[in-house]
Amino acid sequence: MTIKILDEEELALDPVQSGSETDIPRSKIIIANKKVTDKIVDGVVLEAAIGWHGYYLLFTTNDVPYEEMLNIQLLDKNLKLIDSAVLGAIYSTGSFSSLNIIDANTISFQFIGDTDWTIELLQKPIFSIPFFTEPKGVSRKLRFSKHFTISGKPRPQTAG
Repeated sequence: MTIKILDEEELALDPVQSGSETDIPRSKIIIANKKVTDKIVDGVVLEAAIGWHGYYLLFTTNDVPYEEMLNIQLLDKNLKLIDSAVLGAIYSTGSFSSLNIIDANTISFQFIGDTDWTIELLQKPIFSIPFFTEPKGVSRKLRFSKHFTISGKPRPQTAG
């Protein structure tokens, strides 16, 4: 398989202090259980790290109860961010679980909406129309290409 789930000794996070309460929680990346890099990613809890053809796919959360967001970040071999997405919504609760490798480019997991989410990693970026090509609950920065696709059909969350 070309996808490998990395353990904490291969890649971990070291939270950095933010300037204010409204700042997005962020962390420095630690490689090989010892080298703290100067590369910073969104999130403070590393839910999972995936290795794929020299790339790193990180799943991080912000440790905010009742409004948890899942940051999905694809980094190149130099830890430069090349694509990202956020999964979640205000007042939605989520817990990352059930990470599975489906094939050489595809993984699945569960997060919000009692949903099985699937990510397909792409050999080359594809054209993407911002705001119209993502499932409900997924947001990305304004870009016209993406290096991975996300699919899932979240069910509405009910109170109680």
